[in-house]
Amino acid sequence: MASIRELFLSNVAQVVDQPSGLEIERAEGVYLYGPDGKAYLDLISGISVSNIGHSHPHIVQAVQAQSAKHMHLQVYGEFAVTLQAKLAQKVLSKLPPSFGSVYFGNSGAEAIEGALKVAKKFTGRTGLISCEHSYHGSTHGALSIQGSEEFKQGYYPLLPDTHLMRYNNFDDLEKIDPKTAAVVVEAVQAESGYFPANPIWLQTLRQRCTKMGALLILDEIQTGMGRTGTWFAFEQYDIVPDILCLAKGFGGGMPLGAFIAPKHIMDVIKANPILGHITTFGGHPVSCAASLAAFEVIESNPQWMAEMAEKSELIERKLDHPKIKVLTGKGLMYCVHLNDSADAGKVIAYLEEHGVISDYFLFAGNAVRISPPLPISLEELDQGLQTILDALDTI
Repeated sequence: MASIRELFLSNVAQVVDQPSGLEIERAEGVYLYGPDGKAYLDLISGISVSNIGHSHPHIVQAVQAQSAKHMHLQVYGEFAVTLQAKLAQKVLSKLPPSFGSVYFGNSGAEAIEGALKVAKKFTGRTGLISCEHSYHGSTHGALSIQGSEEFKQGYYPLLPDTHLMRYNNFDDLEKIDPKTAAVVVEAVQAESGYFPANPIWLQTLRQRCTKMGALLILDEIQTGMGRTGTWFAFEQYDIVPDILCLAKGFGGGMPLGAFIAPKHIMDVIKANPILGHITTFGGHPVSCAASLAAFEVIESNPQWMAEMAEKSELIERKLDHPKIKVLTGKGLMYCVHLNDSADAGKVIAYLEEHGVISDYFLFAGNAVRISPPLPISLEELDQGLQTILDALDTI
């Protein structure tokens, strides 16, 4: 009889030549467990998805309770679904009063797609600007604004009138002009290696968008839900975007995304024509139940965000090694950039063998990812960091 790993490799579509194929039977808290009971400390949270850890009882109960009531009823936007309405109210309660309308989707890429459509319809423009080395999803629209030609080749034609600027570069803000519908940026540029935005640059970008009549779309798909020490990273930058995109940790472990905007902006998709943006499963009641429960769990554990600075300090202090070129990041999202004497692939393999889960970045070629669940203790974090140092000493 074929093993689960063999079935995975033979029957599930593969997107890399050599996937880990690690089999996980269950997960709880900040640990994953293999079929043999081996524990793996989770240092990546499924790429910033499992912000509150795995199998939290409040999330499990909420999912079970909603599943017992009902799952899918009607395409999104037709029925007044209780959990959608409550979750929208909860999200808006955490945001500045300018925000007034939430559109639920299934993922971050869907949130980006919807935000781009709204921006073009609202402004009547077609120009879209994003940053070099940015990643906003793999669907056609999201891919069109991705900051790497390597990932676009083979999929042309993509959206026209898309342009790239350099992240944290003031001169490139001049590219925003009266033809620009929207600028899409991340508060912490994730796949380039967790580079935080320069606060003055982000504020100047906000001012330039306002002056040119372009919408500022902020991608907080990885930074949202407390990962940088506040509910959303933009709170630390003294700006307010026009459209906010959420996913990953927003779903509490379930597939869920959203783009959020002032009501007068969002309303462009309800007429001329109607159904300007539509999804069947977006805002699925069970996913909304998990998300609402995740908000409640984080609210009941304020120490997680309060301890963020101490955990960040531990990462920066502990990871001092000759094979580490530089650390970049913010909150509980760090990139360990290695010098040429180390191989990130071998480090990640060593970590997995020794019970720690990490991963790579799309655009940071020789680097190791650290983005553990928020409740990770200082002791657990220290253990994971020490294993990284052990790997660098060994390979």
